[in-house]
Order: sequence, then C-alpha cells, then structure tokens
Amino acid sequence: MRKNAPRVCIIGAGAAGLALAYALSLRGINTLICDAGKAGHGALAASAGMIAPGAEIWEARDSASPLAGAFAALARHSASLWPEWAHRLSAETGMDVAYRACGALIPVRQTGMAEWLSGRDIEAVSLDAGAVRARMPGLALPDGAVFLPGDAQLSAPHLISALMAALAGRGIDMRENARVTALRRQGDIWQVRLATGEIGEADVVVLAAGWAAADLHGAAAGIYPVKGQAVMLDAGAQADWPLLRAGDVYLAPKPGGRLLVGASVEPGRSDAGTEPDMAAALVERASRYLPDIAAMPRLAHWAGIRPALPGLMPRAGLAEPGLVVALGAYRHGVMLAPALADGLAALIDEGRVGALLAPFAPDTVNEGLSSAG
Repeated sequence: MRKNAPRVCIIGAGAAGLALAYALSLRGINTLICDAGKAGHGALAASAGMIAPGAEIWEARDSASPLAGAFAALARHSASLWPEWAHRLSAETGMDVAYRACGALIPVRQTGMAEWLSGRDIEAVSLDAGAVRARMPGLALPDGAVFLPGDAQLSAPHLISALMAALAGRGIDMRENARVTALRRQGDIWQVRLATGEIGEADVVVLAAGWAAADLHGAAAGIYPVKGQAVMLDAGAQADWPLLRAGDVYLAPKPGGRLLVGASVEPGRSDAGTEPDMAAALVERASRYLPDIAAMPRLAHWAGIRPALPGLMPRAGLAEPGLVVALGAYRHGVMLAPALADGLAALIDEGRVGALLAPFAPDTVNEGLSSAG
C-alpha cells in the first residue's frame, strides 16, 4: 500500500463500506473495516441486487424532493460503472457476480411513459402485450409495457463473496462482530471505541453503519429502519427474463431457474423476523402479472432492514474534518455502490468532491455534537 496514506476506518461492511474499501485499495490506501455483525450480512445480503436507474426514476417521478434530479444523474452514472466493476472483480477473484444487463419491464399505466423516460436520458421502448409475452412468457400485461434495456441486476450473495475475496487479497483488515460504540475526535485524530473497550485511531473515519449509525454521530440524524421481506420461488426452466417492476411488487429472475419476488415496505421495523402472511401477499401481488407464479414452489423467505433518510435520498460526503458519511442508500445500495465508492475515495484521497456527489453532502455538524459519547 502507499506510503503516507491516511489511516482509514470504515464502520459498516455493507454495500457502501465494502465497495469504498475496494475503491480505496485501488488507490493504495489500506483500511480497517469494523462491522457489528458478519460482513455483508445486513441489507446487502437481503438485496435483490437490482441496478435499475430507469425503473427507480420512473417510480420516484412524483417525488417532491429537491434532490430528485441529482439522484437521477447519480443513479444513471453509477449504473454505467457496474459493467467495469463486475469485470474487474471477476478478473481479480475468479468469481462471477452474475451481472446481467437484462433490462426491466414497467406495466403501462398511462400514455407517454416511454417519452417521459426518454426525456430524462433513459432508453425506453414501448411494447404491446404480445411483445411483452415474447420477453417473459406467461406475463399478463394487456396494456403492454415499457422496456428499459439499460436496467440490470446481479446476485447480492455473489457480490459479497467477490468483494470479500478481493479485500482479503489486498490485505484489508476486516473486523467482524466488532460493534463500534463511540467516536471521539482528538485534534486531527479520530478515536474509535469498540464494545470490547478497545480503542483504535484513524485519520479518517467513514460512517457507513446503516440505520444504527444514529447512535454514533449527529451526521446520521433522521436515519430510520425500513424492513423488507422477500421470497424466492422455483420457476423451473426459466429463460433469460427481464426484471418486472410493477410498483407494489417486483420480479427478479435469478440464475438456476429461481425467481425473487419482493418486497414489503415496513417503515420503523428493525426486526429480521418473517411473517407467512406477508409472503402470501407478495405472491398474490405478483400473480396479477404472472398467474403461473401461484403454483411455483417456495424456496426461501427472508427479511432485511434498509437504512432510510427523510426524502429517501442518500447522504454522502464530509460531515466534519476527518469524518465521512455514506448513509441512507435505502433500497439503492447495490445500484449506487460504485459511484459512492469512487466519489468518496476521491474525497478521502484528494479532498475533491465530484459534481454528482456534491448535492448529497451532509449539513455542517455542530462541533458540540461531534464528540458525544
């Protein structure tokens, strides 16, 4: 690693933390990662792995957030980085993250959908019901759909394995089951206290601990958990289907003939328990679009906890000297990972904030809040 590089401690081994550690390692900067549990086994492990800026921009079209336009630009850029990231991880580790530029279908709800998306730099093609069935047999969309060829997906479990292997190969120090209980700045140095009582020091701390980050610093104010449940079904000899994004439910075809159906949206819930009624509700919603789904055997049912901020926009940047945050990616953690990682790595290494990331910088934090705890 590079001589005289800053000592960096990343708190949280989710999509943001792992990707940033990898991006920093490409710059010759070593890191220590501390996670309260098992690396990658939070929201990332529960994720469907969708990289779907077109579908996300469409679903957020009525958002009143002043950051909606900036989010669209960040999402498009990050999605464009994924093919290179997937290739590099595969070449370095020999592990396939199952990246597929499969595209996404959105059921037609109103006229002018394709034109609206095209006006926002999203390639969009209108399909009638027959053309929809040709792409996804059995799909019942009598009014047709808009196809977004630029949307993609990967396998979250495969991504975790590849990132962990890449970081291990680069000598990154990973501390699992290492819960951080307090941060304190002493001059230009940050002290990181673990639940064991151990105290480490870093030049730069990155707070990427998901919804639990609010206990560590005021820069995470307002973050809250949103539980999401999903099920995996056996779809049999499945073809190369696109994603289906129908608003209240999505279908994500996975390798091996599996079909992921998600996801519930349960704000304020941080438990990882699953409820049979919710699984049944998800399958019922999906069956309105793919009737055959009701007969597919269920393989798994799980829950994950998304970290959300008011307005459902991420918060990323410098909170105070030596403290960087990567928070509130909500359901966009995988999609945004490359852009956040590259942007924050440039901030840490060069002190430079890119134009795409600048709108999501945290507000200036009062000095009196920074050393609490």
